[in-house]
Amino acid sequence: MNHSHSFRPVPDSPMKSPPSRPALQRAGRPWGGSARRRAPAAAGFTLIELLIVIAIIGVIAGIAIPQLLRARLSANEAQAIGDSRAVIAAQQTYAASNCGFFADLTNLCRNGADCGGSIGIPDYPTAAPEFIGADLGRNSPYVKSGYNRTLAPNGTPTAVPPHCDPDSLLDYCYHSEPADVGRTGVRSFSATSAGAIYNDPSGAPIACPVPAATAFLE
Repeated sequence: MNHSHSFRPVPDSPMKSPPSRPALQRAGRPWGGSARRRAPAAAGFTLIELLIVIAIIGVIAGIAIPQLLRARLSANEAQAIGDSRAVIAAQQTYAASNCGFFADLTNLCRNGADCGGSIGIPDYPTAAPEFIGADLGRNSPYVKSGYNRTLAPNGTPTAVPPHCDPDSLLDYCYHSEPADVGRTGVRSFSATSAGAIYNDPSGAPIACPVPAATAFLE
């Protein structure tokens, strides 16, 4: 018996197109057939590198800090000397209008917190200028620019004419001493009514009247 076999053609299976690049990226699969390696994370400083940086900072600080300290000391000393000159000039101008006598610095000003609101000379014109500014016309002692400032009286007149300051002084010394020797200043200074400025290189207080052995500055 012959059996005839019929062959049915098998339909071709539909071809699937390869997935697109965005689809692969969403699936977390590499594009192009080979996996991409992530770049290694940047490494931090090693201990040796940190020690080197710390050593460099220490060297720079060791150079800069002494320079800054010396600059501050020089600036404070220059301010003290400049203020001493200002006090000398103010006292000399005051004496010319005050029967030749000097006075406490608070009598030379009118507008500072320590000033009495008027100049010490009676009937001194209110429109006339002050003899010294409020930054120096202060009660002694006070601190300014790293220096202790003191106006030390050196004698008072036995009689003062009525048109002159009743609190007049025969003489004075204006002392400027470092508030912290070696840190805010090195030398101490003393200005006198004669217009001279003396200094002590150790920063020690200077007596009034100024001893003859004291170093003359200017």
